[in-house]
Amino acid sequence: MHGKGGETGLEQTPFCLRAGETYKGSLWARGEASGGLVVRLTGGGIQLAEQSLTAPGAEWAEFPFTFKPSANCSAATLQVGLTGEGTVWLDQVSLMPERARQEGGFRPDLLKAIADLRPPIIRWPGGCFAEFYRWKDGIGPQHKRVKYPISIWEDQDTNSLGTDEFIDLCRRVGAEPLIVVNIGSHEEESERAAYIEEACQWIEYCNGAADTEWGKVRAANGHPEPYGVQYWEIDNETWFMGVERYIEAVQQFAPAMRKADPSIKLAACGSAGFDLGWNRAIIEACAPLIDYCSIHHYENPDAFAEGPNNYEKFFRKTAKLIAESANPNLKIYVSEWNAQSTDWRTGLYCGGLLNAFERCGDFLEIGGPALFLRHLSATDWDNAFVNFDQCTCFPAPNYVVMKLWREHYAPNRIALDGDAGPLDIVATQSQDGRTLHIKAVNSGDTPVDLKVTVKDLPLITARFEIVAPGSLAERNTLNAPNRIAPKDALAPIDAGAVTVHLPPYAAGCLTLAVRPPL
Repeated sequence: MHGKGGETGLEQTPFCLRAGETYKGSLWARGEASGGLVVRLTGGGIQLAEQSLTAPGAEWAEFPFTFKPSANCSAATLQVGLTGEGTVWLDQVSLMPERARQEGGFRPDLLKAIADLRPPIIRWPGGCFAEFYRWKDGIGPQHKRVKYPISIWEDQDTNSLGTDEFIDLCRRVGAEPLIVVNIGSHEEESERAAYIEEACQWIEYCNGAADTEWGKVRAANGHPEPYGVQYWEIDNETWFMGVERYIEAVQQFAPAMRKADPSIKLAACGSAGFDLGWNRAIIEACAPLIDYCSIHHYENPDAFAEGPNNYEKFFRKTAKLIAESANPNLKIYVSEWNAQSTDWRTGLYCGGLLNAFERCGDFLEIGGPALFLRHLSATDWDNAFVNFDQCTCFPAPNYVVMKLWREHYAPNRIALDGDAGPLDIVATQSQDGRTLHIKAVNSGDTPVDLKVTVKDLPLITARFEIVAPGSLAERNTLNAPNRIAPKDALAPIDAGAVTVHLPPYAAGCLTLAVRPPL
């Protein structure tokens, strides 16, 4: 950044401001600036806040600053400039509201959106990001971190979210972390030993005592107590390697990782889509070494009706391979799933697939959707559960349905008898036996009345919450974030039975309070 007379500077991407709220930031600088530095917030053609900073010197130094904007602004800009003549080098310019700083640096509305789903497990790093990720680049002071080493998305990640931040996120929303290790799948075989060592060091950083080599590093970074990360996955989407090469890697990584911490649970990459052959090879060669077979599937949104049933059949075929293997306790982990859309089709698909998960609960233990969060500036992969810009966010239909299903979770699945017609239904019961949840999806174009009776358990109350936007093309947006949302519907009890109405293309949860036997 150069200046000669007057003032010149650097502007950042627009962001959202609230009048009177405290914003704290800092920048790292070195160089010469006879008049010092100035940082300023502008928006809507006016100046919203300004602070002068002292002149930098020859060595890198941090310059903190604090703002309280004079007005709201949805597209503000942070300007960094120098007054007078000089040349200044900048590094890591950051700014966030105090409310985000109090939440560990996470945006409160996005953090709440995650927490409201009550996710039991969150996986990271995911997707192609995991294939090249080097975890040591993302720990320690933020200004010392190395950039993510690949521009696969024509962008560079500054590694501001690393291991410590990810685990902090999980703890804040009540989830267990699941970490995916990089096995060097894009490197020569001679490099594998180094990647095995790196994976084991990552386990020690997370789970080792504070007097171990990498536990000391974690403690020095402000986290003396071990994190106790239980779940680990051996890379992501390794199909390009070929199954034999990947099997060889699992056979080398799994024993070493278990030696680093015998208490961990390991997942190996299973199939994409309906590739039963890949699953068979992994299960036959690696079942005694692992705890989960991690599979992926992204559905055409037009298959919202038949897609869940087709994938459930695939789950059962894979479960049969597991039952016949050397480790029949191996479980299925659907680590990436979704329908490729953010209209109501993906909500119907979500409901059907979540029902399939519950029906397969004896052998399918974990399911994790993708994409989870997506900035609206992205130009591809419009399927995220949470969608946001610099100011606000909205839930896609898959989020709406998953949240409704999660709020009506019960641990014990109960049998259904009778003809459900075109409906996809599961029924579960609370641990104390006093509450029943019937989750139903009508993916057809005709309405259906569902009549429910409960054998030997008198009904006390009934509540039916339904999502029925009326059109497959309906969607939520930033301007209409609740266009698709659950609504209460009639659930009358008559002669020991309750009848509810599901219009075309609808998903809903019927909650029954019952009187259990003495």
